[in-house]
Parts: sequence; structure tokens; C-alpha cells
Amino acid sequence: MRTGRMLKLKYIGCIASMLFVLYLGLRLIYHSQITEISKEHMMQRCGISICTPCQYLHPAKTNEPLDSLRSDAFHVAQYKTFPPIKTIKLEDLPTSGEDRIEKILHQKWNTINIPIQFKDYVKSFIDNHLSWKYMFWTDQSTRLFIHDHYPNLLSLYDNYVNPLNRADAMRYMLLFYYGGVYSDLDVQSLRPLDPMIKKYSCILAQEPPIHSIVYSNFYEQASTAFMACRKQHPFMKNLVENLYSFFHFANEHDSTGPRFLTFLFRQYSRERGHIKTTDDDYVYLSPPEYFNPTVDPGINNQLAMQCSGFACLSSLRKWQCEQWRIEGLKSEPDTFSFTNHVWAHIAYQSTQFLNQIDIFTIWPGVSVYKYIKDERV
Repeated sequence: MRTGRMLKLKYIGCIASMLFVLYLGLRLIYHSQITEISKEHMMQRCGISICTPCQYLHPAKTNEPLDSLRSDAFHVAQYKTFPPIKTIKLEDLPTSGEDRIEKILHQKWNTINIPIQFKDYVKSFIDNHLSWKYMFWTDQSTRLFIHDHYPNLLSLYDNYVNPLNRADAMRYMLLFYYGGVYSDLDVQSLRPLDPMIKKYSCILAQEPPIHSIVYSNFYEQASTAFMACRKQHPFMKNLVENLYSFFHFANEHDSTGPRFLTFLFRQYSRERGHIKTTDDDYVYLSPPEYFNPTVDPGINNQLAMQCSGFACLSSLRKWQCEQWRIEGLKSEPDTFSFTNHVWAHIAYQSTQFLNQIDIFTIWPGVSVYKYIKDERV
């Protein structure tokens, strides 16, 4: 009897232990699921998505329709099949004939006193284009211009919080109204642009592939640092008319900058279909080697961090990491390059430029819209 009772207690103890272990297991699974759900919920709210199996974090896609630019939206091939993106020589360009873009150079700074480190870059444009008109823009003259010629956009312009937005928007308005070439101050002219403006009626400069791939996960991104277009070009009109539609995007690259420009360029190209380069409405996206031949050295750290999560990268980014590992970053322009962007990131460092020089000292023949002498301080 006693032995039977002991056996019964032993069995009950075993069953209780098993039930307890089962309870702990179910509890662990439950909490694991809750933790995963909470983690996912938190990451979604923070705009982060989870890459498995390595849990490498990257920004979630939240900017439709701009997300369609990204490489994984195109179902790109495996990174090893990507050919090198390089132009090794200049295309055939006319040496005579009519100009298809006005010979006007546009540049801008806060006032007519520019940082002295950009003096030689400004002078390089003037020296290579002595017969061109040089128009310089300040915050004050730009606002006067918009007030006079785009009064319906003045409130939009004033309501941009980021000065980068205003700088982008004004160049589209200037080129639509005047035509010509717009260049940031940290761009150096290496040779005359005359052959290019005889062949094309609108030119967009392409960023180095590594820039758009690392920062935006797509390729063939247009740059806002340099562009040229005839006045009244329908593409420039399209950019100006879409400024309101993209105002809500928080990132300046999406609302007025390179991704805004690239998205509308692709849309314009699709809608126009195949048009010849001789068509006055054609827009030419030039090879990076023409106007942005060198890479921003500041991208190195970003690239190293991104490539450390190699297994979770898109095919295009994997390919770019391989290119970077093999070739490094390009630091010298090509012999046929027209300009070189030195990537000074002017808009982010404008308050740090202490030594300045009057634009009239560099080029007395400069034209400033509705110039007021009080501005020359």
C-alpha cells in the first residue's frame, strides 16, 4: 500500500513537472512573440524595417511615389552582372552652329560677398566664358525676382524652412525664365561649355553612381549642383509647377532636390517617349564624368558602415560595395570633363565661411537683379 502510494505521488510529481515545463515553454513563446510584435511595431513607428537574417537596419520606404526610384523597385539583376558605369571619352560635339541654350551663367550666395575659397571657381567660369552674361543672385535679389515673375509661388518660397529648398526652387525658376547655365559656387569650370549648348537644349548633370546608390539605393540620379536649359523649356516648367505638389516631403532631397529632379525627369522621359536629341524639348542626362567626375570624400564612412551589412544590401548596393573595394573613390576629373564639383556642402556650412570677397571685385561686369547698393556691405 505504502509502495503504491509512493509510486502514485512520484507519477503525480512527474506530471506536475512536465506541466510546469510546458507552462514555462508556452510562456516563453508567448513573450517572445509579444517582444517581436512590440519590436516590429516600434521599428515601423520609427521608420525602420528589419532585414533578416542579420537584423541589419535600414530606412523603411515611406515616400511614395519617390520610392519607385529605388533599385529594388526595378528588380535589378544580381550585383555581379552589373557592368562598370564609366564613360571613357567625350561624345562628338559640334564646333559651329546655333546655340540652343542662352549664354547666361547663373550663380548664387546669401549676399554679394562670397566665401574667398570659391573665388577661383567663380573665376574659372568667367575665364572660360568671356562672351557670356554673368548673373549673380543673392537672397534679396532672388526674392525680388520671384515677387516680380512668380508671385503665385512667393508664399511657397517664403514658407520653405530649409534654405536648401529655396536654393533648389530658385534655380528652376531662373532657368525657365532666362535660360542658361546654373552652377553652385563649389563647382569648377574646366573647359568652355559652348559645344554642349550647341548640341542640347536642356542638360542635367548626373551624380557619381556611388552617391545615388549609397544614399538613395538607385542609379542615374540627376544633380542640382549644375544644370543648363533653354528658357521656356517644358521640363523646367514641369519642375516649377510641381513645387507645390512635393512641398509636404520633409527631406529636401525629395521636395526640391536631386530625388525630386530625378523623379520628374524620368516621368517626363516616359511621357515624351523616344524623342531625338535635336528636338527642342529633349532633356539630356549627361554621364557623371562630364560635370561630376569625382566623388565626395565624405562618403567613405557612410559607405564603410553600409557595406558592413553586406548580406542585407540590395543587389545594386552589393555591386557598389564590390566596386568600392576594388577601385576605391575617384578623386581626379577626366581629361574631357567640363566641370568638377568639389563637394564643399555649402548650404550646411554657410556660417563657417568667414573670409569673403565682393563679387564685383572678381568680375566688375557682373549683373545683379535690381541691385541695391546697400546690399554691398
